[in-house]
Amino acid sequence: MQKTVNIFFGAFLLTFLFSMTLSGQEKGKQEVFLKKADAYRSHFKYDSAIMFYDSVILRTGKGKKNALTAYAYCMKGRSYRYAHISDSAKVYIDRSIQLSKQLDNDTMLAIAYINLANMLKSSGQTDSAGKCYNESLRLFEQAGDSAGIGKAYNALAIFYKVTGDFDKELECALNAHYIFRKLNKTPAYIRSLINLGNAYEKLNDIDTALSCYENAYELSNENNRPKMAVSALINRGVIYYRLGKKEKDKQKVGQWYDKAINEYQRAIDFSKRIDDKRTLAMLYSNISFLYGRRGQEQEMIRSAEKAVAISKELNDLTNLISALNNLGYAYKQTGNYKKAESCYLESFQIAKKTNQKEIVKKTSINLSNIYELEGNYKGALEYSRLAAAYQDSLFNEKKQKLIEEHKTHYEILHLKDMNRIKELDKKRIRAERNVTFWISVFMVVVLLGLLIFFRMRARKNRVIAEQRIQKLEDEKKLMAAQSVLVGQEKERERIARELHDGIGVLLSTASIHFSSVESKTDKETSEMLKKANKLLKEAGKEVRQISHNMMPGVLSKFGLKETVEDMFEDVEDAGEMDVDLRLELGEERLPEDMEIMLYRVIQEMLNNTLKHAKASKIRFSLIKESDEIRMEYEDDGIGFDEARLSDEKSLGLSGIRSRVEYLGGEIKLVSSKGKGTKYFISIPLKKKS
Repeated sequence: MQKTVNIFFGAFLLTFLFSMTLSGQEKGKQEVFLKKADAYRSHFKYDSAIMFYDSVILRTGKGKKNALTAYAYCMKGRSYRYAHISDSAKVYIDRSIQLSKQLDNDTMLAIAYINLANMLKSSGQTDSAGKCYNESLRLFEQAGDSAGIGKAYNALAIFYKVTGDFDKELECALNAHYIFRKLNKTPAYIRSLINLGNAYEKLNDIDTALSCYENAYELSNENNRPKMAVSALINRGVIYYRLGKKEKDKQKVGQWYDKAINEYQRAIDFSKRIDDKRTLAMLYSNISFLYGRRGQEQEMIRSAEKAVAISKELNDLTNLISALNNLGYAYKQTGNYKKAESCYLESFQIAKKTNQKEIVKKTSINLSNIYELEGNYKGALEYSRLAAAYQDSLFNEKKQKLIEEHKTHYEILHLKDMNRIKELDKKRIRAERNVTFWISVFMVVVLLGLLIFFRMRARKNRVIAEQRIQKLEDEKKLMAAQSVLVGQEKERERIARELHDGIGVLLSTASIHFSSVESKTDKETSEMLKKANKLLKEAGKEVRQISHNMMPGVLSKFGLKETVEDMFEDVEDAGEMDVDLRLELGEERLPEDMEIMLYRVIQEMLNNTLKHAKASKIRFSLIKESDEIRMEYEDDGIGFDEARLSDEKSLGLSGIRSRVEYLGGEIKLVSSKGKGTKYFISIPLKKKS
């Protein structure tokens, strides 16, 4: 009996040891497959990476999932995201999250949440992405994983850069920088230096940003991290390009552009060394643009051709479109219109095939310009009309989206109002029941007192209800007025664009046709054609002037400051009055709707002065402070009695007031006969609800 027990125990022990050995071997194979998959993913070979991640997942049987499996699910989802297959990416990252929760593995769960946040951020779901990033940080802190905490701070720094919260971006970048410097983790520390440079750059601390990028580059060189060195060099090149773009001195502009080209060339050398073709395509495309700015046309063509060739090899359609447009521009600059046309047409077809309407519109404009230079006015007109059609399509899509957003917002408000009314009804019913109960109990004793109390209560409820109804009506009127203002500006922008891009192009085309036949007719007909051509040019000039007045192009391109300067320069150049102008708006532009509304307010005040005031001097200041914008406008005209203004003359003032109210601001008007007119306006930078 004892011998049988010993044999059974020995067999059990051997079986257990054998199974443990197999389990260890399986885990070792999983780790080998994971390393191969990660290597393929880092070299952008996503199909191969997905295949090896599947091998890792299949190596674990049902009910035996481990942290390596959760990691494989997460990285497989990440590979699908890089391959632009979003649905599959979401499925596998969700599986990683569920498995990590089952395993109670906070570190793996935090990694999965970071990857989910990256995917949500790419799709524009910033609120959900922010929650996932913060949940990842919380889980890393809960697990006591210092490297993970630093990784989460790095991810949050990039997230806040995208959302425009640059103070929080700097805070997170500094936290990550401190953690990785303390842990002595060089790759993560280099990445934190680049993020820190981005944060300082956004806050206009350019010297500190350049220093961060330089440190990142040197450490990357010392530790054989060429990809990170490329990233640091690209960031330095971008800063030099932006400095050159802002510079007024032409000689210094060239110096900044040369520095940018030098940084990009160094980045190209590093990318060649590691055969990173995707980055090379992007670098060649960008450096070709810089060569164009420096007037080095042959270098521009060579770099753009390399970008096109590599993008075609990789089937990278996004970068291919950009490279083709750069190459088309280079050929156009050298006068080779046929090759430019070929590049633009190829870019046009790819953009149309991938349904990138904005790029189709821009490429149509490029083709129209090329055909006009070639003298193919029919082709120029055809693509000009096509660009206008795509512009209308984009406008209609944006308008429909805005309508849907307003509709959803209104439905939510309506639902909230209905819930409030129901709650008020419930409260009223409960109150009436209580009152009825107490009346029945104390009917004989306090009948008169209860009657008085009931009447007072009913009156109070009626007053409250009337006040609430009035408040709701006022809110609806305000929303309607705001919608009208927004609609007016959109319609003005559309009409201005149609006048400029539609009628203006047609008039210019007609003028070209008239010019081409002037010399081919007899003298009398030629004189008539010249007069007609002159009238067409004047009509075109009038159309452009009307388009500019409705929506000046300088406002959309360069912002409010330059537009206001142009407006008052025109007044001063007319020689009828002196202008004292003070503008302090900083480097960062205001939101588009705020710029348009402020422009309309300034335009209306100036129009009132020019039409009615008979003034000789205008003093105007527009100052942006930390939390508000202050505007002061004063003329020395004849003034007016505001209380006695006729309805006709008060339309301008009404427009000013409605736009200031739309921006959540306040206006104060001071005027009397013979003493001029003053406006004092303050607008909060964050609109009050």
